[in-house]
Parts: sequence; structure tokens; C-alpha cells
Amino acid sequence: MSFTRVGFTQSFFSDRPIELVSDGELKATAFRYETGVAGLRVQNSRSSMVVLPYMGMQVWFVTFDGRNVTQKSMFDMPLATTKFGDNYGAFLYHCGLNNVNGPEEGEDPYPMHDVLPFAVYENTYTGVGVDEEGRYLAVGGTYVFRNSQELYWAYAPELRLYEGKTMVEMKATVHNRRTHPLEYLWLCHMNWLGVEGGRFYYSAPQDPDHVLVAPTELGNDSPRAVAIREWGRKLASDPTLADVLDSSSQVYDPEMCINYRYETDEDGWAHSLMELPGGGSYYVAWDATKAPYALRWLCRTGDEDGVGIAVPSTGTNRGSAYQREHGHFNTLGPGESDVLRWRFGLLDERETNDAKACIDAILGR
Repeated sequence: MSFTRVGFTQSFFSDRPIELVSDGELKATAFRYETGVAGLRVQNSRSSMVVLPYMGMQVWFVTFDGRNVTQKSMFDMPLATTKFGDNYGAFLYHCGLNNVNGPEEGEDPYPMHDVLPFAVYENTYTGVGVDEEGRYLAVGGTYVFRNSQELYWAYAPELRLYEGKTMVEMKATVHNRRTHPLEYLWLCHMNWLGVEGGRFYYSAPQDPDHVLVAPTELGNDSPRAVAIREWGRKLASDPTLADVLDSSSQVYDPEMCINYRYETDEDGWAHSLMELPGGGSYYVAWDATKAPYALRWLCRTGDEDGVGIAVPSTGTNRGSAYQREHGHFNTLGPGESDVLRWRFGLLDERETNDAKACIDAILGR
């Protein structure tokens, strides 16, 4: 096992692209968008994506085998803002760790999905390495959060893109740097492009103990509000109605969330995919030891088309008071660390069938 690390800073990014790493099919190129946001394009022979190392380590745009898999949005490039809804076009957002969703009534205000979506990272790097899976290109860095007399933690994600593969491996280390215990929440928001007729398979039993619909309420009686309210009621009665994407019968304007508590394989991993009508699937899997839940997030308005097939999480889409009441915070002792692991990518037909068989085995069917 080996890794050649190439450190970089914001000064490396300019209007003129700079190739930081080039080793066979593995490449990393630094550039800057017209909006001033720094982007790092990483690629192999089958995959290409843009990581924003100084804007939350977001993965802004992803293609596999030339196919765009990123949500449709009104943003064609990232904007230089830290307001979540004013820049919601990325494929992947890291979320947490002090809170994880939006505040609910009675809670003190905090940013939507907390501080990680727009975190500015230190010790940023790329490079080429070899592990048991093969040769890979990595991108990573560390974000440190300090709040005097309360919190001191570090979050260090790393993305690995392997030669010839359309599967991305990710991990993130959460380190409590304080001499008191740390309670944290985490969520990774991956936003795929919706595909009509896409069918969901997932290792969560279809019963009330494992599936909870969170109906959207707009607070008025406009046609839009009535439509999403009525659809939410139908889903609450039968969540499986959401298992095949069908814009003619479903309402995801502005959005809808369904919470799933996943069962796992013998290694503790949960699995979820959206099978595509033309064959193959979009796939997400994660170590559910520290993140036993996943949201299915759906936003299909005409202007937007985004599907969170499985958004791994320590808890549900509720506010922090609810998460605490239901024991969804993870706890680290002084100086302790957790490592969160997940993967995502495009499966071909054979790989899709293998993943479905794995899900069936988990669910005993």
C-alpha cells in the first residue's frame, strides 16, 4: 500500500487550469469558476467529477461513462455564497456535525444542514495511491470547528476514484479534540438526477418500524400546497407508492422526504439503488454502524429534478431536539475518533442484479 500526496492551497486555483496530478488515466486539475469558486476536476477513464475543496468539499458535478448523474437545478456553476438554498446545485454535500437538518419551532436558529456544507478546509491534498482495490486518485482535507468552552472537533473526508471504475469510495474521520465528550449528527446528501421509471431497491423492511414518511406542509391552501399535502397523505398510508418514479401520478413540488432505518449485510453495510429503465442502476452503500438511517429525498418541480436515493444519516430529517430525544446523536469520548464509510456509483446490469440479490438476502426474501 502506498500514497503519493500532493498538497495544494487556494493560490493554486486560477482562470487558467493547472494539472496537479497526471498518472495514466488518473488526473486532477485545479481551476476557478467565473464566480470565483475553486474547483478541482478529478477523473479516470470512466468517471469525472468536480470537487469544491474550499466550499464544503462538495462534489459539484459527476458523470459516469459520459452520463450526467447530477441533479437538475437552476445553478450551472457554484456561487460564492454560504446560504444553502442560494447555491443548491451540487451532487454531494457533507452535513453536520452540531446539527444536521433545519431548526424546528422552539429551537434556536442554526444553518440548514449546519456548518459542513460550506466549510473551508485546511491541509487540502490530492494524489495517487495503491490499496487492496487497486490504483486510485484521492482528494481530501480537514475542517476544524472551534467554539470556546463548548466544542472542538475535526472532520476529514477523503474521496477515492479508482482506475477504470464507476464506483467512488469515500470515508470521513470525525475527531473529538476536546477533553469532554462530543455528541454529533452526520448526513451525506447525494443528489442524483431523477429518471422516469426508475425503480428503488433498498435493504430496509417495508413496515412502520423502518419507514416513516415526513409529509411536506406549506402552510396555506394554494394549489401547490394542496397537491403536496394530498400526496403526502397517500404516501403516509403506503410508502411503496414512491418506489417507482412517475411524474404523472406523484407530487414532489417543492420536495418530500421519507426516512428509512436500514438493515445490513454481515459486514454492517446498508445498500440502496435506483434501477434504470434502460438497464443498470445508480447505487449507494454505507457502513450503517454509525449511520443506521437514510433519507430518500425527492424534488421534481420541472425546474429541479433531484433524487436522494439514500442519504446516509445518523438519524431522521427532524430538528436537533427530536434527534436528541430519540437517541440519534453519536458520542465520542475525549480524543476519540469515528470513521464513516460510504460509496456511490453507476452499476451495469450484472452488477445491479448482484446488488439486488444482496438486498434480497438481507431482507430474507
